[in-house]
Amino acid sequence: MSETLSRILKRDQPKAHIVEGMVKTLFTKTNAKEAVISIKPNTMTRSGQQNRLYHSIIDQIRAETKNTKDAIKLHCQTEFLETRVEEVANKQHVVLKSTTSLSTKEMGVYLDEVITWAENDLGIRLNLPDEWRGLVVE
Repeated sequence: MSETLSRILKRDQPKAHIVEGMVKTLFTKTNAKEAVISIKPNTMTRSGQQNRLYHSIIDQIRAETKNTKDAIKLHCQTEFLETRVEEVANKQHVVLKSTTSLSTKEMGVYLDEVITWAENDLGIRLNLPDEWRGLVVE
């Protein structure tokens, strides 16, 4: 077992039992006599600003192409994110990486690819906020 346990805690969910469980696991699985608990903001996954920019871009593409948001998101995930094949009940299924699991850097690269595709391949002039480059180059 690793001597470090990590967990993302959500603002709107109870946390005491999670911390207690992690402490019990650490002391049960190691010879540690003490533990240090540190809490910091989660900066590893995509930012709220990146998420808003993404949804704004998807909405603009939808308005121009008349495709559904789901179809556009699926297309972008298939084209620009890692995919893998898993077998479930003897059938092969393509599993797409979710944007919710992307780091801010990965989300920046993904946003750049979606913007480039929309503008160059689809010919859509996106209305992007002034600070959009800072959200792409993390």
